Amino acid sequence: MDLQDATNPELVTDEDTEKEVETAEASDEGETEAPEGEEETPEDEEELDIDGNPLRVPKSIAEKIKAGMMMQADYTQKTQAIAEQRREYETQRQALEWEQQSRQALFQEEAQLYGIRERLSQFQNVNWQQLAHENPQQALAWQAEATQLRDYEQRLSQHVEGRKSELSSHREQETAIVMKRAMENLTKPDPKYGWDGKFDGTKSKELTDFGLQMGFTMEELQNTSHPLMIKGLNLMRLGVKYLEGQRKAQQRPAAEPAAKVPAARANSYPRNPADMNMEQYAAAWKAGRIK
Repeated sequence: MDLQDATNPELVTDEDTEKEVETAEASDEGETEAPEGEEETPEDEEELDIDGNPLRVPKSIAEKIKAGMMMQADYTQKTQAIAEQRREYETQRQALEWEQQSRQALFQEEAQLYGIRERLSQFQNVNWQQLAHENPQQALAWQAEATQLRDYEQRLSQHVEGRKSELSSHREQETAIVMKRAMENLTKPDPKYGWDGKFDGTKSKELTDFGLQMGFTMEELQNTSHPLMIKGLNLMRLGVKYLEGQRKAQQRPAAEPAAKVPAARANSYPRNPADMNMEQYAAAWKAGRIK
């Protein structure tokens, strides 16, 4: 036995080495090349716009991201709507508070103005010449008081008129806002109340006439600006029309049944064609009794 036989239990030949090389090459080719028709393709991607930045992600993930974005957008929209309602409520609360305070102050100022004018009316009956002769000191005191009251009455009167004008202007603005919101609401269809979304001069007149027929006063109808009240009045009008239609249908007489042609009439014609008139002859011919 030589050295090669002593160190290797199995004898390795050139043929075996070539087979191992071919097997390794075949194995490498199998790892790098897929069979024809079974090539692996990367998962489809979709481009999303994330805060103005384009981002390509797999479609499966893109669907989840879009669903999350839609939920976020819906939440943002609802949050903004709630915030807008809160701002509107706060504005209305402040306006109402200002109006209440202004009316209270106006009431106090008018009461004070009334008292001043009552006091001034008392000086109109004073004989100033006689008083100055009999009691000069009292005459001077009253004249000074009357002068001060006239000046104060003039200033207070102007202030009261200014406050009234301010309140009137504020009320007109509030009324305009209420009417604008009412019109925005009334121009939208509301099937629940039978409202078609149309509110113009014709519809307003129809509702006004109907309201007067139902017993409302013109003042009550003119002060009606709430959309639900207007829709309710229209719904009442539709209900009355429906009931009138039902009542008329019940009062309408039933239609008389059509007169039936006696069955024997077809056989009552003369058998001899010579005895038939034109109508009888035509009927018999159609019936096949005359050839």
